[in-house]
Amino acid sequence: MNMKQKRILVFAAPVFLVALAVILINPFGQRSAGYGKISPIAEPDSVTFWVTGDAMMHMPQYKAAYCEATGLCEFDSCYNFIRPILQSADVRLVNFETTLAGEPYSGYPRFSAPEEFPDALRRAGFNFFVFANNHCCDRSGEGIEGNIDYADSVKLWHTGIFRNPTERLARFPYMLEIKGWKLAILNYTYGTNGIPEPEPYVVNRIDSAQILADIKKAKSQSADAILVSIHWGEEYQHKQNGNQKAIANFLLENGVDVIIGSHPHVVQPMELVTPIGSMKERLVIWSLGNFISNQKDPLTDAGLLVGFTLKRTPYGKPEVCNVKFIPLYRMKLEGKKPGYYMMPGLMTEKNIDALIPGDENKEDFRSVMEDTRRKVNTDPRIREVEK
Repeated sequence: MNMKQKRILVFAAPVFLVALAVILINPFGQRSAGYGKISPIAEPDSVTFWVTGDAMMHMPQYKAAYCEATGLCEFDSCYNFIRPILQSADVRLVNFETTLAGEPYSGYPRFSAPEEFPDALRRAGFNFFVFANNHCCDRSGEGIEGNIDYADSVKLWHTGIFRNPTERLARFPYMLEIKGWKLAILNYTYGTNGIPEPEPYVVNRIDSAQILADIKKAKSQSADAILVSIHWGEEYQHKQNGNQKAIANFLLENGVDVIIGSHPHVVQPMELVTPIGSMKERLVIWSLGNFISNQKDPLTDAGLLVGFTLKRTPYGKPEVCNVKFIPLYRMKLEGKKPGYYMMPGLMTEKNIDALIPGDENKEDFRSVMEDTRRKVNTDPRIREVEK
């Protein structure tokens, strides 16, 4: 082999190797639709969330917050320690488990709260109310209409109940467009305590055929991710039951990215799961417990704030990451106004003597923290945070 042939070989070898690699990757020489370039795309801003459980107003809460001088209720102080935390996320979701049907105001079993109650939740930072729960029909059409009218008047994001089928068709799935994302937010309840919604109102109920149709509609509207807030399970049960598991499997198999559970009034576990045939993790929160209420059953004074981030993979798919939680303790102080205070775990522990009066309250707080952490802090990818 002369020198000229050697030079040709030296320069031709790399070209041959590149060509061979191309042939092996695409043996038929066809250009793959959408997969010709496997390079990271410019990542739009991620979307951050805080979600929590049941916001309920029982009459002891109303009486504790009521001011005779003004004739109004002052609920804002309930959330002094929560407000700075919520501001750190784009979407702050709460299950609004009462109605705004006007006077006479009432608690269990037929709830109706004054507008000061949701006003304080909004000022605390919540910007998305889900309404489909077992108490949404407590005061018939007046309650459904009141909730929707209020949310629309203050420009809250909301879903789950509708004035009529036409409104549901136009407004569901709720497509939240934020920071370059189109997020489908779906909301359903297992029932309404045997109270049917009056015509023409619509309450989203857990029905597999309807949910599947809603998911398909969300996908047809180019949803980047699908989140389902669902009212399910058994009250006061600390573990998810078989029915919850079956529904969750159905949702995950059909492409739901995050499941946000409520109704049991106590905290249940949460987990990151990768469904069979999927390449990405999904988040299942079995029960967030209560946010605020006057319930007295064991551990109904426990709740969760769960935070997570939706970001895009290099291939444009949604990814759930940065999953975190804050255990909440509802402290009740007799004779105080407003008498109910939402206490975040780590912050309260660091200042327990200053923030929680009395040995009995301190012991209750510690038992709530222990139980919540035992159920939730089981995966190193899910961490407890202070804020």
